[in-house]
This record gives sequence, C-alpha cells and structure tokens, in this order.
Amino acid sequence: MSLLATLALAASASTVTLPACSWDRPGVNPFMGDVVAAVDRYQDIPAETRARLKARMKQRAYDEIAVITRDAVQGKASYSADIRDMHFGRGSVCRTVTRAKWSAQHQERGLVYCEDGQCLIVPTVCRNLSRITRLAPKPVAGAAQDEEQVVAVAPAEEAPLVFEPPAAGEAAPTSFATTAQVPTLQQSPGIELPPLVTGGGQPPSLPPGLPPTGGVPPLPPTFTPPPDLPPPVPGVTPAVPEPSSYALMGFGLMLIAGLKRCAAQARA
Repeated sequence: MSLLATLALAASASTVTLPACSWDRPGVNPFMGDVVAAVDRYQDIPAETRARLKARMKQRAYDEIAVITRDAVQGKASYSADIRDMHFGRGSVCRTVTRAKWSAQHQERGLVYCEDGQCLIVPTVCRNLSRITRLAPKPVAGAAQDEEQVVAVAPAEEAPLVFEPPAAGEAAPTSFATTAQVPTLQQSPGIELPPLVTGGGQPPSLPPGLPPTGGVPPLPPTFTPPPDLPPPVPGVTPAVPEPSSYALMGFGLMLIAGLKRCAAQARA
C-alpha cells in the first residue's frame, strides 16, 4: 500500500462525523485541514467530478460569491437554504448545520464551486468546506400566453372603428376616417344663411347684422333718374309740382350726394 493511501485511510479514520451541529458563531471553530483534500471525504460524489472540483479550487476558479443569511443562500443562481456536511476544526464533519441563532441582518460570504450538479461552498470567514444544493431556474409562468395575447390584439388596433347600426331614419357612416374628414357648417341661432348662388347669378345680399365679406364697406345704392316726361299735349296745361315736391326732391339729392361722399372717403 502506498504512503498516500495510508495517509488517506488514517485521515478518514480520524474524521469524526456528527449528525447535527449549530453554526451560531462563524469563525469560532474554523476548519484547520486542507480544504482541497477534504473534497475526497464526499464519497458519494463521483471521482471524476471530485477531481474537477479540486482542480478549480486550487485555481480559485469559483462560480460566484454567494451571501449566506439566516434563512437563505443568495447568489446569481438559486440555492436551497440548507447547508450540510460542514467541516469543523481538524477533522469533524457535521451532516446537518443550523443557523437559527443568527440575526436577520447577519451575513457571511462563501465561494461556490459547481460541477455536474454537485455544489460546494467555502465560507470566507472560517474555510468550513460544506455542500449546498443548486436549484433549477423557475420558468416565468404565463410568459408564452402573454406573448400570444399581444400578437392577437395588435392587428385589431389597426382596423378602422366600426360603429353600431343607426336608428331608424339615420344614415350609417362607413368608417371613422370618412366621417371625420367631412367638415360641418355650424349655423348660429337666429341667423338664416342665404342660399348659394350657382351659375352667373348675382351674389345674395347679406342678412342684417352680419359684417360685409373681407371688411369692405357696402357700396351706396346708385341713383336712377326718373323717366322722361311725355311731350305736352296741345290744349292741356301741364301740372306744376307743388313746393313740397321740390323740397322732397332736393332732400333726396342731398342724401345721395352725402352717401357718395362717404363711399369716396371709405375707398380712400
């Protein structure tokens, strides 16, 4: 038997395995042996897996640094809260380790090494080599269903709005786009708009109270001279207008002249 095998058997024989321990004060009883060599005490792990774990531990090629709290082991991956098979002192191994006396704020860090689903953790405070269990990532529930619902709803948002059937005597609009583009003329209450003129007709006169179009004042009415008097009939004396008729005609001429003057001032 070789010397190395003899030393390994002696070390395994001197190892004390305890069913349960309390890890209440980290760092008080640190592991004093070789952390890399202690991996071989986990005989249920295949030899090839143990060899890869030891090679990575020698190079300190750990997966991540996890945070150990009273109720969890937190890291980038998901881990079970249980820590088992922890090494203490010079040759003690505890199968079950409790942290019940930790405060809720207490934290310790540990280097995590995983190979073939077997994960080891080495707390930095005491080098107590232990085993933990890495959990499979949980799928996000309902992610595929939400994606299908979004795809199904998206085309409906691009379709034109459909209106309900109109009541009796009402015309149904074809779509929102056609009805929204047709302007409607709002008529003020109490004002009647004149009809539109088509062809070569004259523009309608504005209703009372509305300003002229474009801000141009209305032109005064033009004076129409009276028709020519018929020739005198022989033997008949023509009627002479009374003075009141002359006064009325003069007042009309003065009114027409005043309106023309106002129009000329407005144009200037």
